[in-house]
Amino acid sequence: MAIKGKSKPKGGAKAVTRGPRPAYVPVRKPLLQRRAFWVTVIGILVVASALGIWYGLAKQRTTDREAALAKSLRDAATAYQQEVDPIVLSLGTPQPPSGITMFPQFESALGSVVGGTSKPSDLASIARSTAEAAKTAAANLDKVKGVERFGGKGFDEPTVLYVINSKSRMVQGLKLYEQAALIAQDAAVAKGDQAIELAKRAEEIIAVAKSVFADGYQDYIEIQFRAGIYQPSPPTGLTGAPGLTGATGLTGATSLTGATGVTGGTGATGVTGVSGATGTTP
Repeated sequence: MAIKGKSKPKGGAKAVTRGPRPAYVPVRKPLLQRRAFWVTVIGILVVASALGIWYGLAKQRTTDREAALAKSLRDAATAYQQEVDPIVLSLGTPQPPSGITMFPQFESALGSVVGGTSKPSDLASIARSTAEAAKTAAANLDKVKGVERFGGKGFDEPTVLYVINSKSRMVQGLKLYEQAALIAQDAAVAKGDQAIELAKRAEEIIAVAKSVFADGYQDYIEIQFRAGIYQPSPPTGLTGAPGLTGATGLTGATSLTGATGVTGGTGATGVTGVSGATGTTP
């Protein structure tokens, strides 16, 4: 008896599937022998070299620009100093690193009057010459080119502000010294207690003048520090030629007498700013 579903397939025996055909697989070259690797390396080196050259040129340009700016600042500060020093140092004595004593003879004469060691009338000559010297110095200092030299040159803002403040504050201080000297002139012709009160008022104005002028002078020194040109001046006495000369009224015979306490021989030696040998002898 035949069993259904068990009949032989048509066409004979079932075909056997053929295996994969053998293929040639090339051996991979080592990394260092591959052309693509060296092309990539060379490309990276070229890009890196270009970036290095660009950075070097940019850095050199920056260095050159900074050097040019520093030189420009030195030149401007030197020119500024060459105009200011003759005006300021003719009236005062530097006190390194950033101080200065202005009109020491006048201040000493006022102290002598207030202290009762000299007469108010002794102030007449020195007060007049101080007023003239302070007025002239303020006018000359006001003409000095400050912002014109430093503004718009690429300097940082603090440097320009130091220039503005140094000039304006020193001019203000000199004008206050002039006011004090004018009041001292009034004291010289006043009588009794009124003369002493006027002398004291002149001293009070001098105190303000010293503070204002000192602020400006410190800014002036700061400019020199920033420009790299600061050289401290040794404290020396005021000579007669550049400062309080006979032309302004401080001759040895008429103004710096022994009665005022500031004679060339006894009152104000080179330590205090007026040496008798070099400054104010007859």
